[in-house]
Amino acid sequence: MSQESYNKIAAVYSTDMGQSMAFDDVGYYRRLCSERGGHTLELGCGTGRILLPLLQSGIDIAGVDESPGMLAQLRINAKALNLHPSISSGSLTSFSSPPCHTVLAPYSVVTYLADTSQLADFFLAVRRVLTTDGILVLDTFIPRPVSSYTEFRLDYRREHEGGILQREKRITVEAGCNRIERRYSLLELSGVATRTWTTVDVIRPWQVAELLPQATACGLTLVAQHGNFTGTVHADDQFVQLHWRATGTS
Repeated sequence: MSQESYNKIAAVYSTDMGQSMAFDDVGYYRRLCSERGGHTLELGCGTGRILLPLLQSGIDIAGVDESPGMLAQLRINAKALNLHPSISSGSLTSFSSPPCHTVLAPYSVVTYLADTSQLADFFLAVRRVLTTDGILVLDTFIPRPVSSYTEFRLDYRREHEGGILQREKRITVEAGCNRIERRYSLLELSGVATRTWTTVDVIRPWQVAELLPQATACGLTLVAQHGNFTGTVHADDQFVQLHWRATGTS
C-alpha cells in the first residue's frame, strides 16, 4: 500500500491485514533470525506484527517503515508489551541502517515496487547494508491470473472492538499491475455503518523469474528458495521465500 493508504488503516491493521496471513510467517522468521544471530532489519515493519514477536524472543531487530501512522501504532503496540523497539522512517529504496546480518522484506512488500527501476533501487539499497555473510529474505505471493471487475466485492467481515470491520474491493488490471481499490466500513453489530473510507493502491505481482535477473545485476545471488514458510517447495505454494546473499561471499 501507499503511505497514504497505510496511514488510513493503521488503527485497524491488526484486524485487517494482520489477520490475513494464513501461514506462520512470524514463526519462520523467528527461527531463521534466531539461528543466524546478528542484527536484523525488517523493511516495511508496519505496526510490528512481525517485529514485536521477534523482539520479544530476544532477536536484535530494528524496523523501517514510511507510514507515520503505522509507526505510531507500532509504538502503541510496543508500549502495551513493555517493549522499546528501534524503528525509523524510510522506504524500501531509501533507508538508513547499521550493517545487517539479515534483512527481511516480508508480506509481499516488494509488490509495491511497480517497475524494474524501483526494484533495482531496492536490491542496491539492501546490498549496501548487508554484512559479508548477510542475507536478504524476500517473501512474496506467487502470482495467479486476475481479472478486472468494476463492482465492489466483499473480502471479509471481522469482529473489531465491539463492532464489525468490513472490507470490500475491486480490481483493475493494467500494464502488468493491479490497481486495487478497497472500501472499509466500521459497522455496529446491528449492521449500521459508523464510518466508511477507501484506499487505492497499485501493486506489481512479480514472478520469481523476473526478480532473479534484477537481483543478480545488483550483486545478489539466490542461495535458497522455500514455499509457504517451510523448508520445501511445492507446485501449489501460495507464497515463496527467496534468500539472497551478496555475490562473492560464502
